[in-house]
Amino acid sequence: MNRHLSQTLHAFGLVSILAIAAPAAWAARPFFTDDARVVDKDHCQVETFYKDQRTYTGSEFWWLPACNPSFVPMKNGLEITVGANRIENTGNGILQAKYLFKELQTNGFGIAFTAGSFSGQPYANAIASFSFLDDRAVVHTNLGRFSEDGHTWGVGLEALLAAPRVYGILETFGQRGEALTVHYGIRYWVMPNRFQIDATRGDQGGGDPDRRFYTLGLRFIF
Repeated sequence: MNRHLSQTLHAFGLVSILAIAAPAAWAARPFFTDDARVVDKDHCQVETFYKDQRTYTGSEFWWLPACNPSFVPMKNGLEITVGANRIENTGNGILQAKYLFKELQTNGFGIAFTAGSFSGQPYANAIASFSFLDDRAVVHTNLGRFSEDGHTWGVGLEALLAAPRVYGILETFGQRGEALTVHYGIRYWVMPNRFQIDATRGDQGGGDPDRRFYTLGLRFIF
């Protein structure tokens, strides 16, 4: 086997094993596992998605605008999200700040941290992302805590399927005391780095049809 490929596969396996200790925060669509990236300074984005799950008769709608204002005196800025969702007939407010300690580089790694509040309940999340094969594969790992509900974790892979527009995503995430969720789908850039659409399917708890869900999402960057 090519030495470089062997080293890459070994590193990927090691990262995956270590990351099994890793939360779902408000991440770039269609991930629930967050990534060590922020929107560029003086830029904003809007992420929105619809989620359908059979465990209840209603559905979910999420609206998550975020900006990285230039007046924040930090090297990479501070991405601030102020959003909301509706689950069945209940609305929740979302507030999050995300700081990038180390920018993710090609064939390197990035580190970030988020802290926020979901419907008044605080959470925090440590994030590490790793680039492989010249950014054709990027692994994201999370380890966090949500309010009084305990530790959360997540590990996700985004893989370039057809440059520069089509990516596949695969992730698993969970929370202490709950069954893990497996989530996968497709991200398509209609306008690269400006406008994307995505579709996913998820399964929590080992194949129970009532625990499956589907999402459709949009992301705008401006």
